[in-house]
Amino acid sequence: MMIKNYKYFLFVFLFLSTLCYSQNTSTYTRYGLGDVFYSYSARTLSMGHSGSAILNNDYIEILNPASWSNLSRTRIEFSFAYDGIKLSDPTQSKFYGDGIFKGFTFAVPVSVDNGIGAAMGIVPYSRVNYEVQEKIVDASTGNYTATYQGKGGLSKFFLGGSYKLPIDFIIGATMEYYFGNINYYSKVEFDDPSVFPSEYTLTYGPTGFGTTVGLITPNIALLFDSSSISAIRFSLSANIIGNLKTDTTYITKSSTIVDTLGIGSTEMNVPVRIDAGLHIEFTNTYNLALDYFYQPWTKFRLSGINELNLTDVHKLSFGFEYQPQRLPGSTFLEQMSLRTGFSYEKSQYVFKGHELNQISVFAGFALPLSTANTLDFGFEYSERGTRQDNLLKENFFRINLGICFGDLWFSRYER
Repeated sequence: MMIKNYKYFLFVFLFLSTLCYSQNTSTYTRYGLGDVFYSYSARTLSMGHSGSAILNNDYIEILNPASWSNLSRTRIEFSFAYDGIKLSDPTQSKFYGDGIFKGFTFAVPVSVDNGIGAAMGIVPYSRVNYEVQEKIVDASTGNYTATYQGKGGLSKFFLGGSYKLPIDFIIGATMEYYFGNINYYSKVEFDDPSVFPSEYTLTYGPTGFGTTVGLITPNIALLFDSSSISAIRFSLSANIIGNLKTDTTYITKSSTIVDTLGIGSTEMNVPVRIDAGLHIEFTNTYNLALDYFYQPWTKFRLSGINELNLTDVHKLSFGFEYQPQRLPGSTFLEQMSLRTGFSYEKSQYVFKGHELNQISVFAGFALPLSTANTLDFGFEYSERGTRQDNLLKENFFRINLGICFGDLWFSRYER
């Protein structure tokens, strides 16, 4: 019965993701690979994208594969999000919104004693999604409207596992396959109907392999005689993407002809992302998490060329979680988890000397469907950018919904 439910929810999420895909988010996603996702789940979002040092027994965290060593059940997770954004310039503001399918993951505890856990999934890595219109007054050529659109992004399929070393250090690694399409579209439409419009489409199709490797330290709290602190762990992980082979197509369209101007292949170089984390657990109930992310987008290359509007990312995330133990006989409210978070990010975008820093606050909760299954909600409000020098200020409103199933599979019973 539970397998049928998994298939039903997977179908619903995939169906909704095709219905709710809009074309309007941040204009800054025109550069590089667009906005990068740190994780896919509602739980991680509501904790400010922190938690890479937490040994999870009831969630699949993709920031650090070493975190899978404490899984106690086979788990399946789906995630779906609604993204809203308010764009403001010095004279006006507009609100856009859309929904996206954030990912699917599956994990199995192979050996709890040895910290061996295996996981796989499909999740987005980045997203490009914008539309801009500009009206041009030109006496020589005639007035016209220029439209610029971008849509697409990079996704990854991953397969990996974790292992506890004899000295209680935990390691993890994944094999990842990256794929996607990014389409840049522009159109020039003249006010004079006798002048035919022109359209151009540039498409990139990157594919290639990568990996995420991670490490989590033993429980340092065991060195102290504390009745309140039950765990202190540090973590370090790196997301490494090889050179992505990128197919390119450039097409122009007029009133009478569609012409493919160029087809070729090039390379895309995506910089390594480093994540250092700290987790402190109090009385097996309260979790504090702190994560620092670094990704040098100044090293991003497409066809060997730097993008001048990109800079290095520095992000500091803080998260708090109240997660009571879900025991048989507990009431609904006694099993609810509560979360909050905060982050400050020096984003990868820089324009006219302005570094577009982002400040975010997060909140969320988990509703118990049973002792092992939850319905998770995550909320985010962020501000990024500036109205100075005709730039855009962005206010993000995000709602993330996650469904997490857990069950005992592949278990041996004594007869």
